[in-house]
Amino acid sequence: MSQLIWIGHTEHIDFIRNKLELDGKLLQAEGVVMTIVEENLGAYTFLGVEICGNDPDCPLSEGTMFTLRYSIANLLTDLIIINYETPLLEKVLKSHCYYFSQEEQAFILDKSREILSDLNPGKRRSRVLQTVYEYLETEKVLNIHGFIRFRLKGYLDELSEVVEQAIDEYLMEKEYNDFVRLLKYFVDIQEPKIDRVNVLIQPNGFFQLYDGQDNVIKSDYLESFILELAENELNYEDLLISTLITLAPRQIVLHLPDAGAVGGTVSTVESIFEERVCLCNGCNKCANAKKHQKKP
Repeated sequence: MSQLIWIGHTEHIDFIRNKLELDGKLLQAEGVVMTIVEENLGAYTFLGVEICGNDPDCPLSEGTMFTLRYSIANLLTDLIIINYETPLLEKVLKSHCYYFSQEEQAFILDKSREILSDLNPGKRRSRVLQTVYEYLETEKVLNIHGFIRFRLKGYLDELSEVVEQAIDEYLMEKEYNDFVRLLKYFVDIQEPKIDRVNVLIQPNGFFQLYDGQDNVIKSDYLESFILELAENELNYEDLLISTLITLAPRQIVLHLPDAGAVGGTVSTVESIFEERVCLCNGCNKCANAKKHQKKP
């Protein structure tokens, strides 16, 4: 009988045992018998894995040892990712975000999970799996709490970076929402200066304004604002929002030859002007703009 490793933990013991028993059944096909022994030490339960082949005098092959180590590393990786990733994020949040409200912390936690899901979970899992496997190649005892704390520094650092990114995104979103509320206030307190404005927005953000009779709207304000922005970096969205607030129209009709290219601008306009905004379902203006887009 050859003992490979002891796995110590304070919880999820049934999860670990069931996984080990399943792996043991798979190893039987290779003529290997796995025995699981259990010992308690204080708050910890240790599961020991013992294995032997059909011939006690013949040592187990390196391939068999690799399969067993990999199986144990795989189940411990599942345990860490499935059961500990969210609690670890929450721990980082408590140390980084103690000044945020519970509602804000919940939002940041959701944002952190969203970021993690976009960061190739398979790659992150592979790094954890490799670290666990390399540990099992030289060590006989693995305390899961201690392993996470002292051996998975790269993984913990990645979670901390994700939380920091989530905080930054939350603060940017909060700043954006506060700004939108301020602009909505300006819109609400102004008397409309024009009944209707048609806004044709090109995929590059450039726009043209027309009144209700399809006359091009020009203003000294608009031209001076363009000159001011041109000295820095021309931001068509800022220019459009500022112009619409100045004009204070009763209705805004958005003409979008390529709605997907200007989705952010449309969302901002709708957030500020709300029920005053409607989207054109298709007109000559939109059709002509699309036609010009296709020209080389």
